[in-house]
Amino acid sequence: MRKMLSRLLFICLVVVFVSTASCAQTPVVLSYSPNSGETQPNEFRSSLRFGFVTFEDHRVAKRLMGDDTLIGWGSNTFHTKDNVPAHVTKAFVDTYRYLGLKAVWIKTPPDNFSFSTKSWVRALRTRYPDVDIFVIGKIRNYEFLLRSGGISGAVKGKFTALAATTQTRVELYYLDSQSGRIIWGNTLHHDTYDRKVSKKAPTDYAAMRLDEGLHNVVIQSIDRVLPKINSAHPGSVQVLSGMMADVPKTPEGKVAGSVPSDKGRIEVVSQPSGAKVYLDGIYYGVTPLALDIAPGVHLLKVRKEGFETSRDKIGVLAGKVTPWKGALPAKN
Repeated sequence: MRKMLSRLLFICLVVVFVSTASCAQTPVVLSYSPNSGETQPNEFRSSLRFGFVTFEDHRVAKRLMGDDTLIGWGSNTFHTKDNVPAHVTKAFVDTYRYLGLKAVWIKTPPDNFSFSTKSWVRALRTRYPDVDIFVIGKIRNYEFLLRSGGISGAVKGKFTALAATTQTRVELYYLDSQSGRIIWGNTLHHDTYDRKVSKKAPTDYAAMRLDEGLHNVVIQSIDRVLPKINSAHPGSVQVLSGMMADVPKTPEGKVAGSVPSDKGRIEVVSQPSGAKVYLDGIYYGVTPLALDIAPGVHLLKVRKEGFETSRDKIGVLAGKVTPWKGALPAKN
């Protein structure tokens, strides 16, 4: 009995120690930059305006612990003083604007606003008549965890974690403001697992990894939804110098450089040349044209005034070049 009581006391002391250490953690300062990675400004042009309603907070940590400052839980719980829904929503708005898309942040929806009511699109349209597409979202996960026992050592206030997991999950719906119909909706996520974290203040590392995960999800949303929007509103989105269309050229204008391992290259040649190229509903330029795109099956449309339009399904393999050559017959 005495041994059992001693063991329970030891466990309680460990819990108190861990909880105290967790609470003593410096809050994570959430930061976000739309020019992270390889994104460049003004990659798109669109006649449509996106309206982002501040996302709802459905994070697992918040639901389980009842604390909206949490961005993770476990033996090393991290907190932030920043407003997570505002931070995530603003990241979407800032990135869309940075890439050349028109976006507004709807911080204060109409009174009694609820995503569960049928009249919410009408209420938003009345207040924001210039918005063409409303975007609503739910943050399902936004967390950083030190795993496998948490911190293994400390040197001058900096720590070495055995492993770290970062998870970003956002459920999104894009709705046509006039009809109220869903153009596209899905849950996007980006998860990372680092087996060994370098010596760095864990709060700084958490901010960096959360920033990367959020940026990945925002870019995913753009890649996924723009073809759907162009299908619903033909020609409403154009790629100016997009991520997928940036293929290096020689001084003679020929394609140069190897194909990225995570992309496939499609080379589109038409007779006559100068035809507009659409891929999955998005305009990329005129023939001859080379694009580095995600592997998979894509819908290709090649169009030129006065000639018949060519439509084709084309399979693209990672690290490979897929040529497409087509003659466009003159219209009678």
